[in-house]
Amino acid sequence: MVWPGTHTAELDGGRLPQAHRHGRVLKHLLSRGAFASACCLALWCGGGCGLFGDLVSTRIVVKSSRQSLREQVLGAYAEVGREVYLLAGVRSVDPFTGQPQPPRRMSPSEQRALEARRSMEFNRDDVLRFKRAGYVGEGRDGLLVFFTDQQEMLRAENPWLYELVRAVALEENRDRLNVMQRIIEITPELQGEGGPDMLRAILAEKSRQEAELGMKLQRPDSVWETRAGAEEPGATSGSGGRSSQ
Repeated sequence: MVWPGTHTAELDGGRLPQAHRHGRVLKHLLSRGAFASACCLALWCGGGCGLFGDLVSTRIVVKSSRQSLREQVLGAYAEVGREVYLLAGVRSVDPFTGQPQPPRRMSPSEQRALEARRSMEFNRDDVLRFKRAGYVGEGRDGLLVFFTDQQEMLRAENPWLYELVRAVALEENRDRLNVMQRIIEITPELQGEGGPDMLRAILAEKSRQEAELGMKLQRPDSVWETRAGAEEPGATSGSGGRSSQ
């Protein structure tokens, strides 16, 4: 049978409409093109996406883990401050009698952290003043450094100020260590080997980021510099530069 308005051509030993033959050819080409595209997509996803995706996801996980620990440490640092003040100043109320109750008894570490935060707040202005004057700087271990050259200068020119700077630096470092100990106790990730070193590095980075221009800071590679970024070779404390240790 010949379809009206069409020409015929032999195909596979029979006579089919030419339009029908063109449709089958087009369908065949389209199906092969779709199959080729699917193969390319599968190869790209299986090879490129898989390998590249794994590498990218691995980098993201590592970065997120470090960032997560840093955020957790900084959160714990702030929490210690809130916790100790709440324990010291908030009185609970008995739900049955409505009478105020004294705050719960603090653990020794909580008590030390409370005293440390109070002392740090009391010394805050002096610490800032001494850092601005260049007498002390922020060490890479999260503690203050009383520079050797400044010690010698103050001891010769102003013994009273020397004793004050030395006493404040010693007290500040003692308080920081007590706060660090409390953070370790409430942060399980820091209780393993290397945890205290990670904590000190994170708090040292916090101090560097919060420092004012002109303050002296010690980088992780032990090089001293000012907040503006210029290296200070003469600011190196040396073996005797930290009187607070």
